[in-house]
Amino acid sequence: MEAQADNAAKTRPKFDKSTLIWVGLGVIIITIAGINLWSAFDTKLEESPNLPKLVEARVPDFNLTDQQGQSLSLSDMAGKIWIADFIFTNCPTICPAMTQEMARLQSEFIADLVYFVSFSVDPERDTPKVLFRYASAYGADSRRWHFLTGDKAQIYQLAKEGFSLAAGHKGSEILHSPRFVLVKADGNIHDFYDSRSKPAMLRLRRDIKALLKK
Repeated sequence: MEAQADNAAKTRPKFDKSTLIWVGLGVIIITIAGINLWSAFDTKLEESPNLPKLVEARVPDFNLTDQQGQSLSLSDMAGKIWIADFIFTNCPTICPAMTQEMARLQSEFIADLVYFVSFSVDPERDTPKVLFRYASAYGADSRRWHFLTGDKAQIYQLAKEGFSLAAGHKGSEILHSPRFVLVKADGNIHDFYDSRSKPAMLRLRRDIKALLKK
């Protein structure tokens, strides 16, 4: 019996520490790859629901006030490629990340004629003076990046009917979409992009470059 046990022990496969380490690393790599794949798929799902058809989806006219106290309307953006979003300066959740992403885009396209418009969904508190401080904190170039305030009803209607994006209140909570909207030089909406999604932001950058070549 002892001889059989010794023979069985000799025939068992042996794993040294280096083998176990490589096996562990392989499991970790496979797990990370699976998470990234699911994240990309899940983000793609988030981008698709309830978006308008993009055939002749034109931005309606507006007349609001920027951080410099200057009036800005749709006609001022005629012939310009621009990116729009809806934020507010007291937002404790997604707005800082959205504005940081917009600031990165401003830096990346500094040599190109690309403009940025951030509409405040809390215009009663976001006065031009407040927006000026907020814009300065993110290095916004006031010649290319406009932070707009004005009549709340107009802004909410613009978000919902003009851009098909969420905007409103739920009790004391202010609701708005995390999406960016790329607007073409003719005033028509090109597409929508989830600012939280790396694939969506890469797609936005590709689309901007394609429009700049036209």
